Amino acid sequence: MCGATMCADMPTVAATTRMALATRMALATVLCLLVHGCDSVNGGAVELSWKLRPASSDLDDKFVDCDPGRIGTNRVDRMRLEWHVGDLSGAADWRCIDSHGVTGFELPEGNALLTVTPICEGDRPADPASYIAPAAEQRRVIVGNTVSLGAIEIIVTVTSCSQTQPCICG
Repeated sequence: MCGATMCADMPTVAATTRMALATRMALATVLCLLVHGCDSVNGGAVELSWKLRPASSDLDDKFVDCDPGRIGTNRVDRMRLEWHVGDLSGAADWRCIDSHGVTGFELPEGNALLTVTPICEGDRPADPASYIAPAAEQRRVIVGNTVSLGAIEIIVTVTSCSQTQPCICG
């Protein structure tokens, strides 16, 4: 059995524990706002990851770096996500080496057509004959929600380059 003093103090211990937990949660919320600021949510966002995979080649690796380091190739500088929602369109770019990107909450609500394109140095899109990207995807954008395209592979030509078959960013 518990002594009279211990039982009498139990409500105080529980109240103190609840107060401490509430204080910690309030502090965590304030710190989060200070660190992240107040982002305005005017639309939906898109998230994707990517890898560059060589087309048939003599490479043993299943994937290549953004700078394949092969004769006839140059570095893929960025990956670009383009979107079209009704009459509105936009794009976001990320460094290729990041292998992941998320837009802000800026896509207008509605059915969005989403495409991904490798961008070479000098802000020029890669020659369409030098890569294969997934087909454009249509997704429903909802204000405050994030659309995930998941992990995508961009098939790039890094060997056997010619006048008729260019290499990526060649």
